[in-house]
Amino acid sequence: MIMNLNLTVPTCWQELNQKQLRYVYYLLAEGYSKEALQTHCLCRWSGLEILCPEGDGYSVRHNFARHHVTALQVAEVLSHVDWLLQLPFVPVRLSEIQGHAAARADLQGVSFEQYLILENLFQGYLVTKNLSLFDDTTEILYGTQLKLLPEEQVSVFYWLSSVKQVFARRWNHFFKPTGGEQHMNMEAHLQNLMDTQIRALTKGDITKEPEVLSMDVHRALTELNAQAKDYEELKKSAKS
Repeated sequence: MIMNLNLTVPTCWQELNQKQLRYVYYLLAEGYSKEALQTHCLCRWSGLEILCPEGDGYSVRHNFARHHVTALQVAEVLSHVDWLLQLPFVPVRLSEIQGHAAARADLQGVSFEQYLILENLFQGYLVTKNLSLFDDTTEILYGTQLKLLPEEQVSVFYWLSSVKQVFARRWNHFFKPTGGEQHMNMEAHLQNLMDTQIRALTKGDITKEPEVLSMDVHRALTELNAQAKDYEELKKSAKS
């Protein structure tokens, strides 16, 4: 029975080593279904080998011993890797690609200007679904321009997606939902957002723009979040 196999698998994204992480991104890049992704990862990480269908389930091998498991038991075991179907709660990334070391997972050390470039490329992907756009992030994220493999492109998407979620939780006054508004001209919309953020940080003094763009992204977003919070409190006071 599957319950006697004592399978051991990672319990979250943060427990994956670099080889395991790359394997997940490879499966995602290859278009594996959710169930196939979970099954392949669970089997590889636990040492479980599915040999063939057998009766109401499968014949499997684990630690050189054969077992019979039902389809229901396999489904129950897959629930232990349900976290693979969610974005990492804390950003994880391939720490090295093609011999080049990655930036910090939380993007500390990345300038505000570089962050704006990353955001534009990310939004561009959401519109076009063109993963090759992430090749243009490598100069910032890995220190040099690289041609990424498909699984490496997926890894950058997951990295930036997770970072965006962390930023939204940390600077929740600045990052507000837009209500699903559709923008016909995405390029113009993104340019307007960037200009607005830069003006907020320079307070209209264009001589401060180089200084603002060179700020660490965490410092810039902290200031933007504080301004957004002050604005919210001002609006509340005006209504009372």
